[in-house]
Amino acid sequence: MPESVCVICGSTYDAKDRFCSNCGTQLTKPEARNIHRTLPRSEDFLALGIFMLVVGATVGTFSFLNNIIPLIAFGLGTLFLGIMIIFLPESASFRSDRTALLSSFPSLMNLEALIEDLDINTRGIYIPTTGFGTVPKIVVPMIELDIPPDTLMRFANSNRVFVSVGANPRDRGILLNSPGGAILTALESCLQLDLSMMQTSDLEARLNFGFEVLGISKNTTVRGGEEDLTVEMQLTSLLELEKRLRTDAPRIVKQIGTPLTSAVASALCKAKRKYVKLADSTLQNSLLAIHLTLLQVEAK
Repeated sequence: MPESVCVICGSTYDAKDRFCSNCGTQLTKPEARNIHRTLPRSEDFLALGIFMLVVGATVGTFSFLNNIIPLIAFGLGTLFLGIMIIFLPESASFRSDRTALLSSFPSLMNLEALIEDLDINTRGIYIPTTGFGTVPKIVVPMIELDIPPDTLMRFANSNRVFVSVGANPRDRGILLNSPGGAILTALESCLQLDLSMMQTSDLEARLNFGFEVLGISKNTTVRGGEEDLTVEMQLTSLLELEKRLRTDAPRIVKQIGTPLTSAVASALCKAKRKYVKLADSTLQNSLLAIHLTLLQVEAK
């Protein structure tokens, strides 16, 4: 029986297996699983561009000194092609950033206006959920109060907007879909895994692999314990959207999360099977640091 290699832990498995015996990853057919491995990365373009740049410069200089006209044209062409290839990944990243900004920014600004009009200053609570492709809901209380876990779980599959979160009629809140729901769904599709079914010891490796394949981050680290976590990401896309929201939508950034920080919070909410609050997030150059608080009561 032919064997294949798990992209998460590197162990081998039989082609008939559905799950990796070592790390528990849900497996796909080899040809489907290896699609992302065959796609060229920005590092591949950079290496090719530098190679063509060196070849073009060397051939062009040698031909010019020896007055070999055909090789001069070849050298110059290779040189300019190398320059174009080097800058190609940056241009593609810029286009994806602009697309993300133009498509999601108006709806996020509407949400920012809603939170401001309701004068809500509390942070949202992510509700754990299970199931491949499902996304945690977010409850944002209108006032600061302790919400019983069973009350929170009632909202996991609700489609309401305004909800009662306490015994007092004034204990109200708003129920939101995660701004990063689409990113979380893409992440699970990439990993072919329901994050709520994974071992938390594999969390960092899988997030790092998934976000790298999606072209969002080239390095993702997870640190912390059972009460709080810090996730750091070296962004390769969505950088413009992150910067713009920090200027124009500070309530979303602080209380709910941007599409990317919300996707990370949702992923950890599912993987840890705990309620999650966004403590804060910082952005320095392209390094995004996300600090999350895990509520002590585990989801049933």
